Amino acid sequence: MMESDAPSPETPAPKDTRKQLGTLGEAETAAFLENHGYRVIDANVRPLGGRRRGEIDIVAWHGDYLVFIEVKTRRSGSVARPTPAEAVNWRKRRQLVHLANSYIARYRLDDVPCRFDVVEVLRIAESLSFNLIENAFDGGDV
Repeated sequence: MMESDAPSPETPAPKDTRKQLGTLGEAETAAFLENHGYRVIDANVRPLGGRRRGEIDIVAWHGDYLVFIEVKTRRSGSVARPTPAEAVNWRKRRQLVHLANSYIARYRLDDVPCRFDVVEVLRIAESLSFNLIENAFDGGDV
């Protein structure tokens, strides 16, 4: 008799990995933002190249502002600390500012007003809840 790796009807499906949850959160956040007046122009951008240098989750226009958006996704009931927004600490903010400056230079957007938003995504059962924090931090803070 052959054994299968597929879960049986009695066996619950494995939980999403953190990477899968993050990817889902970012994809759904793009739709959420577009429903709230943002025009998404880029996602998962690595203006400095390479994984180790970081990425900008979403770049979008909101009115006259070019917005660099960090998405933080968690499961409901997660005991993870810090909260999603708190996970964007000074080190992450500094990295995002550096990446944004590189993006601005690459596309010659020096005269465009910019800001940094954070979107907290919370997975509750099979649905997602969003908390948009506009102007979450200032580039001069880092």
